[in-house]
Amino acid sequence: MQTQVPSIESGRNPRRMNPGGATCIALDENELASRWGLSVKTLRRWRQEQLGPIYCKLGRRVTYLVHEIEAFERRVSRYSSFTRAYQ
Repeated sequence: MQTQVPSIESGRNPRRMNPGGATCIALDENELASRWGLSVKTLRRWRQEQLGPIYCKLGRRVTYLVHEIEAFERRVSRYSSFTRAYQ
Protein backbone atom coordinates (compact mmCIF):
# COMPACT_ATOMS: atom_id res chain seq x y z
CA MET A 1 0.00 0.00 0.00
CA GLN A 2 1.39 3.38 -1.01
CA THR A 3 1.51 6.13 1.58
CA GLN A 4 -0.39 9.29 0.62
CA VAL A 5 1.66 12.49 0.70
CA PRO A 6 -0.30 15.20 2.55
CA SER A 7 -0.64 18.58 0.89
CA ILE A 8 1.21 21.60 2.21
CA GLU A 9 -2.05 23.18 3.42
CA SER A 10 -2.66 20.38 5.91
CA GLY A 11 0.02 21.72 8.25
CA ARG A 12 1.45 18.24 8.71
CA ASN A 13 4.94 17.07 7.82
CA PRO A 14 4.99 16.76 4.00
CA ARG A 15 7.65 14.05 4.03
CA ARG A 16 6.22 10.57 3.81
CA MET A 17 7.55 7.60 5.70
CA ASN A 18 9.01 4.64 3.83
CA PRO A 19 8.18 1.14 5.10
CA GLY A 20 11.60 1.02 6.80
CA GLY A 21 10.76 4.14 8.82
CA ALA A 22 13.10 6.50 6.92
CA THR A 23 11.74 9.83 5.71
CA CYS A 24 11.57 10.44 1.98
CA ILE A 25 13.32 13.59 0.77
CA ALA A 26 12.32 13.25 -2.90
CA LEU A 27 9.21 12.41 -4.89
CA ASP A 28 9.10 10.87 -8.34
CA GLU A 29 6.98 12.40 -11.08
CA ASN A 30 4.04 10.08 -10.37
CA GLU A 31 3.95 11.05 -6.69
CA LEU A 32 4.22 14.77 -7.47
CA ALA A 33 1.49 14.55 -10.10
CA SER A 34 -0.73 12.85 -7.52
CA ARG A 35 0.10 15.47 -4.87
CA TRP A 36 -0.86 18.35 -7.17
CA GLY A 37 -3.70 16.61 -9.03
CA LEU A 38 -1.92 16.95 -12.38
CA SER A 39 -1.03 14.45 -15.05
CA VAL A 40 2.54 13.19 -15.43
CA LYS A 41 2.42 14.50 -18.99
CA THR A 42 1.89 18.04 -17.64
CA LEU A 43 4.98 17.76 -15.43
CA ARG A 44 6.99 16.49 -18.42
CA ARG A 45 5.82 19.44 -20.52
CA TRP A 46 6.72 21.83 -17.69
CA ARG A 47 10.24 20.38 -17.57
CA GLN A 48 10.59 20.85 -21.32
CA GLU A 49 9.38 24.45 -21.09
CA GLN A 50 11.46 25.11 -17.93
CA LEU A 51 8.42 25.85 -15.77
CA GLY A 52 7.68 23.99 -12.53
CA PRO A 53 10.06 23.10 -9.70
CA ILE A 54 13.73 22.18 -10.00
CA TYR A 55 14.21 18.46 -10.60
CA CYS A 56 17.00 15.89 -10.45
CA LYS A 57 17.58 13.44 -13.27
CA LEU A 58 19.73 10.33 -12.98
CA GLY A 59 19.55 8.31 -16.17
CA ARG A 60 15.85 8.12 -17.00
CA ARG A 61 14.68 8.59 -13.41
CA VAL A 62 13.29 12.03 -12.56
CA THR A 63 12.85 13.07 -8.94
CA TYR A 64 11.85 16.29 -7.21
CA LEU A 65 13.34 17.18 -3.83
CA VAL A 66 10.64 17.95 -1.25
CA HIS A 67 12.24 21.26 -0.24
CA GLU A 68 12.30 22.34 -3.92
CA ILE A 69 8.62 21.40 -4.27
CA GLU A 70 7.75 23.45 -1.18
CA ALA A 71 9.81 26.42 -2.43
CA PHE A 72 7.99 26.30 -5.76
CA GLU A 73 4.61 26.13 -3.99
CA ARG A 74 5.53 29.24 -1.97
CA ARG A 75 6.70 31.08 -5.11
CA VAL A 76 3.50 30.49 -7.06
CA SER A 77 1.05 30.92 -4.19
CA ARG A 78 -0.92 34.15 -4.24
CA TYR A 79 -3.71 35.90 -2.39
CA SER A 80 -5.77 36.95 -5.41
CA SER A 81 -6.47 35.56 -8.86
CA PHE A 82 -5.77 39.07 -10.15
CA THR A 83 -2.01 38.86 -9.52
CA ARG A 84 0.29 36.86 -11.75
CA ALA A 85 1.81 33.63 -10.43
CA TYR A 86 4.82 33.65 -12.76
CA GLN A 87 7.02 36.73 -12.90
